[in-house]
Amino acid sequence: MLDEFSAACSHFFVAFAKCSEPVRALSSDVAVRLDSGSNGIRGRLPSLFGDLCLRNFHQVKRMTFTPVESGIGGILIGLSAALAYLGDGKIAGISGIVGPFLRGVGKCQPMKDGQLWKALFVLGLVIGGLVNLYFNQGFAYPQALKISLVKYCLGGVCVGIGTRAGRGCTSGHGICGLPRLAPRSWIAVPTFMGVAAITVAWTRHSAGFGTWQMAKLQWPPKWEFPVAAALSSLLLALLAVFLPSKSLRSMVSPLSCGIIFGLGLGVSGMTNQAKVLDFLDFGGTWDPSLAFVMGLGLCVSFPAFLFAENEDRKPFCGEDCSFEKPSKTGDYGSLVLGATFFGLGWGLVGICPGPALAAAVPYMIADGTAGLYFGLSVLLILVSWLVTDQVITQVNAPAPVKSAEARKLLDEKA
Repeated sequence: MLDEFSAACSHFFVAFAKCSEPVRALSSDVAVRLDSGSNGIRGRLPSLFGDLCLRNFHQVKRMTFTPVESGIGGILIGLSAALAYLGDGKIAGISGIVGPFLRGVGKCQPMKDGQLWKALFVLGLVIGGLVNLYFNQGFAYPQALKISLVKYCLGGVCVGIGTRAGRGCTSGHGICGLPRLAPRSWIAVPTFMGVAAITVAWTRHSAGFGTWQMAKLQWPPKWEFPVAAALSSLLLALLAVFLPSKSLRSMVSPLSCGIIFGLGLGVSGMTNQAKVLDFLDFGGTWDPSLAFVMGLGLCVSFPAFLFAENEDRKPFCGEDCSFEKPSKTGDYGSLVLGATFFGLGWGLVGICPGPALAAAVPYMIADGTAGLYFGLSVLLILVSWLVTDQVITQVNAPAPVKSAEARKLLDEKA
């Protein structure tokens, strides 16, 4: 039975890959036309980013199409989001967790309640990343991209600005916002995906497009660690839900959510910059693996958020808890601006907040100069988020109310 199932899966994914043949043939014809003649279009395309462009593209090792591993990773990410929301009423948007946590640290907020929850989640996220480093390094952290320091810095700043201005990233708007049927998220996700794809197309193919093709299918899948991570995550989720002690559960639940999320990022390949950029590269060798991450992640998170839409329902943490319900509409100008900045940064370096935090230590340990550049980019994401947050707070601050005496004096002068 197992052999028959494996054969069926293999036929399905091979057929999926073969669907690209007509498009591949068309793109070959287009590439020939672009190159034809000394006045071909390719010859007239300028390179705007210089060092940010094509020469770095050739250093990237091509990724394989990994639907099974990436799909399991997506399920784990969705499980973490569902557990955080149903268990504690918290939205597992990484930029919306880490940024406010750091802001609270800067204001010396006590480490309790929401601040403690955020700290434990971030700790779990880092732990999940380190587990991937020990057991799954070849897939989760093959190498940090050897690209310029300027590109790393620019990408980090754009991601930080964008995730604060747009109030979300791939997890907050994608895994959590889409199942809430929030119009803001349904605008943000296509915006930052589109901008990221355009950025990758420009930085990789500024000299022209080559032959479009799909990444080679990896079969049989390397299923051992993904399955072990899934079983471990299921045990953690059951432990977080069924612990009899409420005080103990308040500590275990966010830690478990963070660990499951971190495991999912590594198992899915989201911590692999080259894999992320290959997913966003619709003009070269496209790796659709991360579509399975989002798709299967939503399959798990969607029922959880749909369940919570009923006003009478409460999180498992008790009657004194409530579900976080950020505004689903409004403030579309800053949303689109933020999503655009985020997409630009994501397309430059293949980093978004969750994978950045999970992968920072592994890459800095293992990858020398490139790993240090990666760590600097992560630092710039955090700093840029805080600076943008401060600017937005100042801009939105209400005008100071004048005292009665001051108003009377102004009236007399008038």
